[in-house]
Amino acid sequence: MLALLGLILYSVLGLRLARGGYLDYYNLAFDFDPVRTVDALAGSPPDFLGVKHPLVVLLRPLAWPMLWAGATAKQATVLVMAGFGSASVALCFAFLRQAGIDRPIAAALGLLFLVSGTQLFTGFIAETYGIAGFSIVLTWTIAAARVADPSRFRRLRFATGVLVFGTTVTNVIQTFIAELLVAWNWLGFRRAAWRSLRFATILALLLTILLAAVWFGDLKRELADPILALKHVYWLRTSGPRTGPVQVATVFCLFSFVSPDYSWLRLPEGIDMRDFRVYAFPLAGQIAAPLWLIFAAAGSVGACLHPRYRTLAAGTGVALAFNLLFHLDFQFRGSVYIYAAHTHFLVFTLGSGLAPFVSYATRLGKVYMGVVLLLVALVGADNLPAAQAFAADFDHVAPGCAAPCADLPQR
Repeated sequence: MLALLGLILYSVLGLRLARGGYLDYYNLAFDFDPVRTVDALAGSPPDFLGVKHPLVVLLRPLAWPMLWAGATAKQATVLVMAGFGSASVALCFAFLRQAGIDRPIAAALGLLFLVSGTQLFTGFIAETYGIAGFSIVLTWTIAAARVADPSRFRRLRFATGVLVFGTTVTNVIQTFIAELLVAWNWLGFRRAAWRSLRFATILALLLTILLAAVWFGDLKRELADPILALKHVYWLRTSGPRTGPVQVATVFCLFSFVSPDYSWLRLPEGIDMRDFRVYAFPLAGQIAAPLWLIFAAAGSVGACLHPRYRTLAAGTGVALAFNLLFHLDFQFRGSVYIYAAHTHFLVFTLGSGLAPFVSYATRLGKVYMGVVLLLVALVGADNLPAAQAFAADFDHVAPGCAAPCADLPQR
């Protein structure tokens, strides 16, 4: 039911967005490049996206049924994104249940995840971050199952690693952390390190085969001058102003869940880009923001204390710490929200850490669920109008405009 609700919501928002000009441009919001994702998944000829997202083009068959049915490339792409978004919600619920959380409470938390900011926006905007978010939820759901029984999903974890790397190469670190966590839980550190090395070797072999198949011509040219090839990779490193640790943590842990008012930035190309950068909220967000922070902080303490859940919390916590440190340096002109999908589920798992302590059958469990549903109402009251307005904000953006969003209404 959660997945169906997510699919309907994200599809409606995505198809509304596809009616306007947003998907025809770069950087109208959050430094996203939706036009490239549309071309990668449904355009002709396809955009192969480059080294940071090297295998996304292999997902093109997902858009074919919609294209054959008469959908435009933009419509087909947002429907693919809605599919990934709804599947992420379903997997979130599966993760919570695997972690021992009662079904009603897991359903309430799943609903909170469904309407949370980054999950909502990446569920209908054509960008690789929605796919990356799905791959991360899948990674940790498999890890949760294998912590209980390491014989499960032995082959699927390789396919998941391919998806994670192929969507965003740096996220493969989470795959290795999850694999090491499972092996360490059952084998101890020394044998876990060896088992993880074997896993990495097999995954690297699979990735090499796929990369050679997709990028054969480009690799052949680059290998003719390997020094220049390494320079090309280095030159992909982001540049420009960088924000500090407080801003990175605020974006990943708060703005990713409760959407603030837009900050507007004039880009060098003459575009006014909207982003989430400043602690300023509409009324519902003013209540939801501190309540979410309290809820997540208490949950993180609980996640570290619960005898079963803390194993998973250790893995997601290490992955979150890596991302926080990594994105202190890896930023682009101060934009941080663009990377929030890589940490969103990690923060959510820690924030849900009190749930394993309570049972819905008890009074305390009902109080906890009531708090979660209150958060759902407040977070939804903040994020859903923002998403609905976003989907309709770009109707007057016409192809060929020099500065397409200079006169768009602010939220």
